[in-house]
Amino acid sequence: MTILHHLRQPRGCLAFLFAVIFCTLSAVMGSYVYSACQKASANYTKLVSDIMLAQQAAPQLREALEEGSSRQPNNKHIEYIDHFIATSKQHLNNIQTNIERDRFLTSNVNYLINHFSELDNRLSDLNQQAREVHQHPELIEPLQRGAMKVGGSLAWLYDKLLEEVYTMSSQQSLVMQRLSIAINVLLVVIIGAAITLSMAVIRLHRQRNVMHQLMLTDELTGLYNRRHLVNVAFAVLTQAQRDKTPLSLLLLDLDHFKQINDTYGHPTGDEVLRQVSKKLRQLSRPSDTLARIGGEEFCLLMPNTSTPDALQVADRLRREIEVSELGGLNLHANPTISIGVTTGYGGSLTFEQLYSFADKALYQAKSLGRNRVESLLPPIAKASENAEKAKNYIHSLIS
Repeated sequence: MTILHHLRQPRGCLAFLFAVIFCTLSAVMGSYVYSACQKASANYTKLVSDIMLAQQAAPQLREALEEGSSRQPNNKHIEYIDHFIATSKQHLNNIQTNIERDRFLTSNVNYLINHFSELDNRLSDLNQQAREVHQHPELIEPLQRGAMKVGGSLAWLYDKLLEEVYTMSSQQSLVMQRLSIAINVLLVVIIGAAITLSMAVIRLHRQRNVMHQLMLTDELTGLYNRRHLVNVAFAVLTQAQRDKTPLSLLLLDLDHFKQINDTYGHPTGDEVLRQVSKKLRQLSRPSDTLARIGGEEFCLLMPNTSTPDALQVADRLRREIEVSELGGLNLHANPTISIGVTTGYGGSLTFEQLYSFADKALYQAKSLGRNRVESLLPPIAKASENAEKAKNYIHSLIS
């Protein structure tokens, strides 16, 4: 009776109306906050890691086939393609499973679902062709072309997925901003919403740090990847151009690494890469940038370093790797490295040009027997080197 009495009064009607509106808004905002928090707390780290790991399958197959392109195709090529098919199907299924677990991401990549089925069928057809090649080796070349085409399609799909994941990650920031506005509107639920917001921000910050780390580093070795190396190279080339200082670039390649994988297995090969990378990082200067840019290929960017100093560093790295004992690995002999060295002066060359000269020097080191250091200087750098040598010679005569 008392409640009905209060409701009959104008003030009671207003309070009841306000309570209804407040409860309705609270329910709506509560539902929105719950949905937004789910979206903001979605963790894409494992999915990004799986995609980046899957992206390595096609380049590894291409390197294996190109490495044996000068020889007649044999059973080894078929084994590489069989391994590529098996790993690609496994990666494809794992990635599709991870996507299906996230309803927000599923709606964004719905247009790519058909590509998963199509690629799975193409891999199955490729697997059938590989079985036929075991009986008819003359069909290996069409099989190789088919594998490379499938690898290209997989690479396109993985690039699209990464774009969508990064887009979802960017949308998380927008969701957090909307949550802040909603919390300011509903002061009553600010304590609970603030806690939810804080936890979501922390998780988002951690996810972004991990994703940023994955984008800049190599997952296997922990070294920087090619993308970060190119960014750093642009900065140090600008600095070299401004200060008129030399910039040396070293390309390092493990000798006979394919034999290590074939003899001891890929897990052992991965451990060799990890330990060699750790040793190279310990021997590098803090000002240098060390990156893994390929399967067993590394690059060392050395600002303000002349050719003689770079050659000295390169030979020290080569000798240290040659005599270093790799823990926990029962190898018949220590791995060795071949190194190509080049130097640009005053930032006159681009990173691609420096890389090209170092790559040619590395090829020369490989051709001359491996486990050695070779240098190839640009024409301008050679002139500067000759001038420096002449100057040093004159000083030595005077002294």
